[in-house]
Amino acid sequence: MSHPYSTVKQKFRRVATFGVSLVVFAADCVRLAIHSLTGHKLPSRTVILYYHSVPKEQKAAFARQMDKLIHCSEPRRADAVASNSAGVRYSVVTFDDGYQNILESALPELARRGIPATIFIVPGALGVTPNWEDYSGGTDLAMHEPIVTEAQLRKLPSDLVQIGSHTLTHPMLPQLSEQQARTELSASRAKLEEIIGKRVTLFSFPYGSFDANLIRWCRDEGYERIFTTVPHMGLSGADEFVVGRVAVEPDDWTLEFFLKLHGAYRWLASASALKRSITASIGSRKQQGKLATS
Repeated sequence: MSHPYSTVKQKFRRVATFGVSLVVFAADCVRLAIHSLTGHKLPSRTVILYYHSVPKEQKAAFARQMDKLIHCSEPRRADAVASNSAGVRYSVVTFDDGYQNILESALPELARRGIPATIFIVPGALGVTPNWEDYSGGTDLAMHEPIVTEAQLRKLPSDLVQIGSHTLTHPMLPQLSEQQARTELSASRAKLEEIIGKRVTLFSFPYGSFDANLIRWCRDEGYERIFTTVPHMGLSGADEFVVGRVAVEPDDWTLEFFLKLHGAYRWLASASALKRSITASIGSRKQQGKLATS
């Protein structure tokens, strides 16, 4: 899978994002030092990472990332409900879609280090090459790889791998009717539970696209925790329902991965919210202008 920052403009954005995140990390270090000097308990932090693909040529890079992960944090499961200990940095590893190379390249490295992971599966695509829409501008090379099969799902070690739902067919959920969306949520869960013989309580949104209604419908359909692609810190409480995640690639720079693992990319969530607010405001003003001149 090629890195999402493939054009000159995207490379510039990557460097700029990295620079801002480096400043955020420095500010966090200062804040934590002040906490320590003033005798306050250091806060716990949990960062949830999500991958899509780990090609065999990037297996070694992924392994190095996992070495860094267990050195800098305490890995935990995505359905963890235990209280966080003060001052401990936690991490969660997740994968969306369920490409074959996750089983071939990622799981052996996770098993070697005892790192649990959650794979969000699209049961309607099991054993085939995905045919869903590619919004990455054609850079998502993983979409030319097949998804895991039913037989492979049944054989996954349950002590290491947890299965979550990623809808039945991988649609852009906000574009569906309520009935269509609810069917995607319920049918995918039912199919996965039939295959693995265990309850499926976790869900992640295809394309990271969701709204308030979808969150409510996920709760109605019995999911106990749902995951977005908004890079918030997560799992601050046992009853946390909507959990943010940070996008990671095996070929991230070493320091880039380090910053993501330490939560320094969380500012992107606020930046995205501000951008949406400004865009909505501009759109509203343009509409008012049209009405005034009509």
